Amino acid sequence: MSEAEDSHFKVKADEVNPDGTLKEERGWHKMDVRWLVTNRNMDSKQTVVGRTIMPPGVKSKHAIHRHPNAEEWEYIVSGVALKHVGGESFTLRAGELAFIPRNVYHGLENASDTEPLVTLWGYCGASSLEEAGYVIPEDGKD
Repeated sequence: MSEAEDSHFKVKADEVNPDGTLKEERGWHKMDVRWLVTNRNMDSKQTVVGRTIMPPGVKSKHAIHRHPNAEEWEYIVSGVALKHVGGESFTLRAGELAFIPRNVYHGLENASDTEPLVTLWGYCGASSLEEAGYVIPEDGKD
């Protein structure tokens, strides 16, 4: 087996463009979101992986929402987060992971005024945001 520098099985987060279509009115507040694995770029069938960077001191957050068609996990690479899952809110630090069951409301905030928050996250059971579904409380679908 030869060692190649590039492969269609490999993705570099800094070479993926941030998603400029995510809007604050839908809950995406001052976030650098990059879709690393989806059906579009890796031909995945049931997996999404992304990286998000939330800057400090600017009220960066992913507002409360749910995914009717996918479970989600979120791993903190660096920084400190305030995670909301169902009726609970708790702190997540680097090296900690939260699991969100399908269709449970959840959200995330950068808990630091001085440090960026870097997370890796993913959906299980869907290969895109569209397949996972994205519902905010204002949608009135509850």
